[in-house]
Amino acid sequence: MYTKTEFSFPSQSGLCDIHAAKYLPEGAPKAVFQIAHGMAEHFERYEKFIAVLCEAGLAVFVNDHIGHGKSVASEEDKGYFGKDTWHTMVADCHTLYETAHAEYPDLPYFFFGHSMGSFVAREYAREYGQDLAGAIFCGTGGSNPAVSIGIALSKMIAGCKGERHRSKFINGMAFGAYNKKFAGRTEFDWLTKDTTVVDDYIADPDCGYLFTLNGYITLFDILREVSTPACYEQIRKDLPMLLVAGKMDPVGNFGKGVSEVCDKLVATGHDKVEMHLYDDCRHEILNESEMFQEVCSDILAFVNENLSK
Repeated sequence: MYTKTEFSFPSQSGLCDIHAAKYLPEGAPKAVFQIAHGMAEHFERYEKFIAVLCEAGLAVFVNDHIGHGKSVASEEDKGYFGKDTWHTMVADCHTLYETAHAEYPDLPYFFFGHSMGSFVAREYAREYGQDLAGAIFCGTGGSNPAVSIGIALSKMIAGCKGERHRSKFINGMAFGAYNKKFAGRTEFDWLTKDTTVVDDYIADPDCGYLFTLNGYITLFDILREVSTPACYEQIRKDLPMLLVAGKMDPVGNFGKGVSEVCDKLVATGHDKVEMHLYDDCRHEILNESEMFQEVCSDILAFVNENLSK
């Protein structure tokens, strides 16, 4: 059981208010757990996971990123980040951290990010790792040399059609190959084997929408940024980090990209890095019903091991 309180705060972009919520356990929390959700979704998709976290005694803070969920000024702003692109997402997450930390200044703090949110989490770990007891990167990806091409093409098309244009060509370039290894019942089968989850995702107007060109530039650019040697090097060396992903996740190149991130962290002197790759699981490991409890157990074990750090 938990109590949910929704609130909002001004985005650092100046374009909208950020929709956020806190989920509190029945007793006094033992730690704070912040979630950064993925691309073209919203934080309420994580409530099954949040219930487990609260049951374990964690206070959970979440927000819809700018351009997502209820953090939009209009429908036209879905998948749009403004001029500061990914910097705004990170800054808004830090505003939420400040809100949570003001309420629980003495509790250890954990930052979790899934997919695009994992890129936010990796950048957050670089900028604010001194504030964290641990970071969890879920469904993350390794370096991709094609992102520079994607940025250049997106900017070229935006020069003709505007940065709010929604390009099926760029979307196809980014995600067109993701479904190749799966049944192809829908274009989102790569998310999870659970067809009910996929169907609910497709039916949800706040999920699966086409990003603006500004949004794709944001996505490509933050992946490029967190893949730089400087980003790996500048993350606090003794920060505990956990990487979790499915072995059948195309975002992580079927485990290879996740292993690349883990190896690069170790190579840059980070000695508190763990990785779990789950057999036969796709991108949304928290929505693979047969593995949900195991994934949650691994995440909670990581949290409990680092409560005193």
